[in-house]
Amino acid sequence: MKLVLACLFALIAAEAYFAPFTKVEESFNLQATHDIIHQADQFDHVQFPGVVPRTFAGASLLSITAWPIIQCVGLAPMDQQVLVRVLLAAGVVLSLAKFASGVKSLFGSTTANMTIMLVICQFHLVFWSSRTLPNTLALPWVELGLSHWLYSLSQSSSRTYHLNWMIRYLTFAGVVFRFEVGILLIILLISEHLHATLSLSSVLKQMVATAIISLLITVPLDSYLWQTWLWPEGMVFYFNAILNKSSEWGTLPFHAYFASFLPRLLLVSYPLAGLAFVTNGRVRRMLMPMIAYIAVFSLLPHKEWRFIIYTIPVFTAAAATCISRSIHAASRSWLHRIALVAMLAGAAASFAIALTMFHISRLNYPGGEALYALHAIEKNEPYVHVHMDADTAMTGASLYGQSNPKWSYSKNETHKSQDDFLEARYTHIITSTPDLFDTALFEIIDETYGLDKIQLKSVDAYKKSIQNHDFLPIQVRMSPKLYTLRLINPQKTWMEAMLRKYPVVLYSKSYW
Repeated sequence: MKLVLACLFALIAAEAYFAPFTKVEESFNLQATHDIIHQADQFDHVQFPGVVPRTFAGASLLSITAWPIIQCVGLAPMDQQVLVRVLLAAGVVLSLAKFASGVKSLFGSTTANMTIMLVICQFHLVFWSSRTLPNTLALPWVELGLSHWLYSLSQSSSRTYHLNWMIRYLTFAGVVFRFEVGILLIILLISEHLHATLSLSSVLKQMVATAIISLLITVPLDSYLWQTWLWPEGMVFYFNAILNKSSEWGTLPFHAYFASFLPRLLLVSYPLAGLAFVTNGRVRRMLMPMIAYIAVFSLLPHKEWRFIIYTIPVFTAAAATCISRSIHAASRSWLHRIALVAMLAGAAASFAIALTMFHISRLNYPGGEALYALHAIEKNEPYVHVHMDADTAMTGASLYGQSNPKWSYSKNETHKSQDDFLEARYTHIITSTPDLFDTALFEIIDETYGLDKIQLKSVDAYKKSIQNHDFLPIQVRMSPKLYTLRLINPQKTWMEAMLRKYPVVLYSKSYW
């Protein structure tokens, strides 16, 4: 199992290295790690607080882990960003190792190994395991809890011990990181109660004690950093579940998780998990709480794949039982040999699809690319004052990308006209709306392309692409997303802008 886990970690780390930039969903925790590591005078969240406050617990843990490495090795800023992400990935992989041990106790070592192999063949869990979403920060704690749940299903003598640890891990994750983990815990507890494996008094004792400890961690820490008393995840729950404000970000029908999200998340593991559910009683026992959890979340109009990320390893373990069964029966039955070949071919196809999805997804970060390119273009400039618009900030231009200590960087969102930018005295602007600026004053020094659309190739086009050793059946189309502008004559232009705004000023020839 160590080998497949090492392969999984290597793949996640490689994807973090080759796609180092991040998007807006990840920005709060990523920016927080930067501010904590570098002991910033003013944290990014003070100026850009977001819709609802988030906890600093995950960012603090990552920062404490990363800081000594950065101090010893002396990494460049963007390498620090990759390091933070790789450390998060390490936490996820370690929790998956524990989860796989739980699978081993219930289904055997072959199924445990196949579970990790099938995870490697997926896109979303691999790609996002190093990305600082609140859900990803909660994931290690959830998988640790689920590992104890699996142990409880296979070890009757120590069932209470493992269920208590399941309650502790999931309660902590629900109180501190993501409230939906609490819903998963309640469903698991109902399932265990129906199977008469848990007493209500024991449940309440563990939940209340862990919740109090969790609140004693998150409330003081986050109240200090947010500069007001609060419980972040409680506010998130109120915003999303009570006020149902999340619907403002779009709604999907009830069946979306089962008909759209799970097939994309699991790929070949989805049909295999379905087959295992039908044919294996222990798999049904394992999957029913996950299905119930997804069904409950399907009642909410706003749906995102990350809300059900915690169930992916469980469905994957169910799928792995099918491959394991065929491996053990292949020597006795030609039908199992055929089935095994088909399943392994499906896994290989899933891996190819996952790599293709990674190739496409890494094209979605023009903001990070544009800021990185600006540093290369103007590396000899002693002073640059650059403004990054919202599209730039949301597509990868993080604090780690602001790598020149002599430069000034701004994400000011109040500028409405060209004169506002001139009054702020920017020398460079990264923007998605270059038409706002006069070409007589600004020159475009760089265009950053990003993903535009994906099209299936026609039969004739695909035949030609094969001749050129391009075997992808899709055409990835790019288009300019961001433009980097340079002010042609800064001193003169700034002065003219000031004179237009303030016609009566006292100035001397030294201004010119």
